Amino acid sequence: MKFKVLFLLVLVCVSCKDATENTLDDLKSDRFELLPEPDNAEKETFYKHLRLTKFLENPIDLQEFKLKKGQSLSSVTNGLDYHFQPDIKDALFYRYGAFPFQNSKDKIAPIDIIVFKHGINKHNWNDTTELLIEFTVSGKDDDLKSANLVGLTTTELELQFGSDYQLSDNKMVYTMGNKALIIELQNSKVTWFKYIKLNTEDITNELIKQILTNTINHHNK
Repeated sequence: MKFKVLFLLVLVCVSCKDATENTLDDLKSDRFELLPEPDNAEKETFYKHLRLTKFLENPIDLQEFKLKKGQSLSSVTNGLDYHFQPDIKDALFYRYGAFPFQNSKDKIAPIDIIVFKHGINKHNWNDTTELLIEFTVSGKDDDLKSANLVGLTTTELELQFGSDYQLSDNKMVYTMGNKALIIELQNSKVTWFKYIKLNTEDITNELIKQILTNTINHHNK
């Protein structure tokens, strides 16, 4: 009798062991497959893409920048056919320029901004609903913070935003959705750049050339 009881206990233990091993085998199955750890290069590419995405979504805090500058020359302007324009009535484009350079009232910041404004505050300086459409920078200004790109080298740009850009008329062009960052370099250093929000995600070389032509014409006025 004791022998039979002992034999049954052994069978139960063996069954439990098999069940445990089967459960562990299930855990090792495809349902619980562990993904390989990304290498350093993949991580760096991911973070560069993240920085580019963040920059193109909001390259400057426009309200903070205006508060810092305190004033500028401003006027109603005509939006161009490639500018992003929400389907909103009672709206217009505004151009801001001639900002004071940092803390100096004797120097002009090398920055030109176009915004989309609408509603009852569209002619007010303190319009928090205005939408940044375009800005062009041809010099350094600490008030630009992370958008203070003039003077950076090609290598520094690639370290910050990656190398996923196209070349158009010897300009570096980063794009994402309907937003573009167009950068001119001389001797591998940024001399000026333009951020622009477009009415299309089909950003072709022809469109880039059209934008550049309008930029040059504006600078030559």
